[in-house]
Amino acid sequence: MALKFAANLNFLFTETATTIAERIRLAHKQGFPAVEIPYPEGETQNVIDAIQATGITVSLVNLSFDKTNDKLRFGSTSIPGSEELFKKQLNETIEFAKQAQCKKIHITAGIISDRSESDHAQTYLANLKVAAASLKANNLQGVIEPINKYAIPTYFMNSYPKALQVLNELGYDNVKILADLYHLQHIHGNVAYTLKEYKNSIGHFQIAQVPHRHEPDVAGELDYGYVFKQVEEFGYDGWIGCEYKPKTTTSEGLGWVSKFGYQL
Repeated sequence: MALKFAANLNFLFTETATTIAERIRLAHKQGFPAVEIPYPEGETQNVIDAIQATGITVSLVNLSFDKTNDKLRFGSTSIPGSEELFKKQLNETIEFAKQAQCKKIHITAGIISDRSESDHAQTYLANLKVAAASLKANNLQGVIEPINKYAIPTYFMNSYPKALQVLNELGYDNVKILADLYHLQHIHGNVAYTLKEYKNSIGHFQIAQVPHRHEPDVAGELDYGYVFKQVEEFGYDGWIGCEYKPKTTTSEGLGWVSKFGYQL
């Protein structure tokens, strides 16, 4: 099975373009058929114009978030007292996703504050139920991502067992796990067996080398020649987000694609 790669525009082309719309055009020019993007606060129409002009696919969009508040910049889904804000962010992200013809929304969890873990867990599940119902009504899919403690020390969704428990309690089939192999290696290691264990619950993939989050062909903990074969055997036919920090520049670092026998 040929793997399909999407440029994550939180990380790629940032050295030459400041706006998401500009990065979309650069990704298309470089040969990427798809992109993952943050919610384009303040440039929604420019982004839609870039999508339509290039014909590029938006494979994933992150939930809108409050850039002015450090406590909310990693999401509001698990934050007690932010339920109305979450609904507003969800609704505006769904509206944008529909305009962009994007079928997946990454529902960011947020960081643990001065409230108890159980308070966050209750809020998270309640908000995810709201999200799952709204997404289903709009024929969209949601994904939740376990993030490692080195990247965001107090991120609420921080393990695969926790994610699976939430999905089981949620009871919706249109919300699944976003398996970022960079975070998976940091959190659990044992990538091949973890993918087998969670196969039925994974709905999206992202990649980067560990520990420095560069291209998959640089020296690091993961043998991506082997890992990519595991993803092929997994049977996933969706887009794989290239969410890595280019060691030099985005364009110079893209040699890994052909090196592993793939193409954009």
